[in-house]
Amino acid sequence: MADPFTYFIYLSALFLGVFLVKRGFDSKTTHIGVKKANLILAGLSLLVLVLVAGLRYNTGKDYEAYAYLYEEVANLTDIEEFDMEIGYIVLVQVLNQLSLEVWSFFTISAFLTYFLFFYSFKNYKSILYLGVFFFITFGFYLYSFNGIRQAIAMSALAVAVMYAQERKIYHYFIIIILGGLMHKSMFLFLPMYFVIHRIKLSSFFWYIAFGISLVLHFIPFENIIDLDSISNLLSGTQVDYGNFASKLADNADEAGGLTLGYLVRVGIGFFILTFYSKIIKLYPGSLPYYTLALTGIIIYNSFSHLLFMTRINYYFLLFTTFSLAFILHYLYKSKQSLIANAVLMFFVLLFCYGIHLGENGASPYQFLKF
Repeated sequence: MADPFTYFIYLSALFLGVFLVKRGFDSKTTHIGVKKANLILAGLSLLVLVLVAGLRYNTGKDYEAYAYLYEEVANLTDIEEFDMEIGYIVLVQVLNQLSLEVWSFFTISAFLTYFLFFYSFKNYKSILYLGVFFFITFGFYLYSFNGIRQAIAMSALAVAVMYAQERKIYHYFIIIILGGLMHKSMFLFLPMYFVIHRIKLSSFFWYIAFGISLVLHFIPFENIIDLDSISNLLSGTQVDYGNFASKLADNADEAGGLTLGYLVRVGIGFFILTFYSKIIKLYPGSLPYYTLALTGIIIYNSFSHLLFMTRINYYFLLFTTFSLAFILHYLYKSKQSLIANAVLMFFVLLFCYGIHLGENGASPYQFLKF
């Protein structure tokens, strides 16, 4: 249960973060020669999000685990003894060498996550404020309090897609590899560079896939799939998700469950799908983002009760923030402000409900006591 202070902190981060970016990249001001001022405002927005995420205490489901690991890594004599990504280990060791406490890890991780996300909108600065809005309200901001290493990798993937659009193959592979140093699952996307430009599916295909995904949701895969075999298979790969597979049966969200959260996300997914043809026609550059977003929506509809699929699917679902940003931009441009404002209000309410439920252990919020 969240207290008033928690709502104040998160809603302040939301409105300040969005407002500063909106002012920084407002189309009415970017041509006046005030680029430095624009960047300063965007930087202040980034700073707000980083400070809230970095200077927290015992907030986030994995806070205590990361605090414990921070101390353990400091005492390592052999890196191979620790089954974590090398990028994470090196970062923590450097911070320990500088005699910094665990808050420094949370702060730097938050900076990397949000900076990369901001940077991924380099070619779409005018809709960055909408991207930030949906990043926060659709749960990715609070998720970054919990899945810290994967959140960095997810934002790195968004940058990689930007490089793929620009046909910068070396940049693409470098950012994928760097992201993989924080979370090994990132390496799954190494081949994506060669296919992301070639995928242009019809809206008919996506509607059929959406319908099938709803049917798949009712199939109890946990009773069909050999979890031990999957665990052994995944444990032997570069991407070690065997531990998620082994915990599959313990996941509370069972096949066929029609929870409020599931129904809301299905509804949002369908809303995104209905704009597919119009958006990719008006904004051709949105196609790879939309393709990845719809892939994530289909996977979520089908397998939300399979934990290891859910963790991988976060990468795809992040691109719903881009799709929603393009949609809202279109609605405002086409004088459909009433619908656009209603969507924004809905997501603010969704965000407040997530705070109320304490999603990802983000409530109650506590500032670090120095």
